[in-house]
Amino acid sequence: MNIQENAPLSALTTFGLGGAARFLIEAQQVSELLQALTFAKEKNLKTLVLGGGSNLLVGANGFDGLVIKIDIGGIVREGELLVAGAGESWDALVARAVEEGLWGIENLSGIPGTVGAAPVQNIGAYGAEVKDTLAWVEAFDTQSGTLVRLKNSECNFGYRTSRFKQETGRFVIVRAAFQLQKDGTPNASYKDLADAVRLNLTEVRDKVLAIRAGKFPDLQKEGTAGSFFLNPVVSAEKAAELIARYPQLPHFPAEGGIKVSLAWLLDKVLHIKGMSVGGARLFENQPLVVVAAHGSTSEEVRELVQKVSALAKKELGITLEPEVKIIN
Repeated sequence: MNIQENAPLSALTTFGLGGAARFLIEAQQVSELLQALTFAKEKNLKTLVLGGGSNLLVGANGFDGLVIKIDIGGIVREGELLVAGAGESWDALVARAVEEGLWGIENLSGIPGTVGAAPVQNIGAYGAEVKDTLAWVEAFDTQSGTLVRLKNSECNFGYRTSRFKQETGRFVIVRAAFQLQKDGTPNASYKDLADAVRLNLTEVRDKVLAIRAGKFPDLQKEGTAGSFFLNPVVSAEKAAELIARYPQLPHFPAEGGIKVSLAWLLDKVLHIKGMSVGGARLFENQPLVVVAAHGSTSEEVRELVQKVSALAKKELGITLEPEVKIIN
């Protein structure tokens, strides 16, 4: 097990920002993960489990503890079940499913990050979520000190949340299995995919990738963690008030209330596409996305996020919740 000290975290996140970790361990096997957790316990260190760093904003002070980067790989097919190591690229898993002719996760094409992080956030896009196909996860339970297998029904999935997010620090996912279908059909519930009913599996993936390319910045040119904010889920009364003021506001039934389109509100009501603080700005093609140009800082991102949140509270009466995890 290789323990790195004062390891820069900027290269391990898609924002490309932030300071260093006091210690960093890259775990390629479950045994190395267990050694890393033992090391943290012995040294009384805080721990941060890291996948692809695609949903993380690290401050300039970095992380004063142990960062465990999960690099456990491998993808195995068992009938219509695909089982993948937590460190595998999520999009590599989607590509493998499409190559194998297995339907179910093609609408989640192009999402950066790892397989292990996907259930934590219950990632979703274009009418699909991880919870729709996840069969089980294998995770190390730091409470019991054992490896456990949790079925879908035990994961407490909700809108961009799960048991793994709710019980922070308890479980470290090492593998995940997805129940897919050989004889599936396109999920065309999202308006941008309305014509997908006529497409084959490969064509659906290609269309999703093309849509994402138009809505998200090129990570080779500037940093981002994708959508920074969750779409607000508001009460029926609050939704009715907003719809009365803005009749074209897209809204959908959701657990706990009505989900309203924050991107629409930021664009059509607050008119803040492109708002910037230093090198950080709201992306011109999708205002939910915060972009960090090369040379910008984590603090500039934080200031921008705070400005947007204050505006939404003042003008709309909505409290914004970040989708991105913020460290320091």
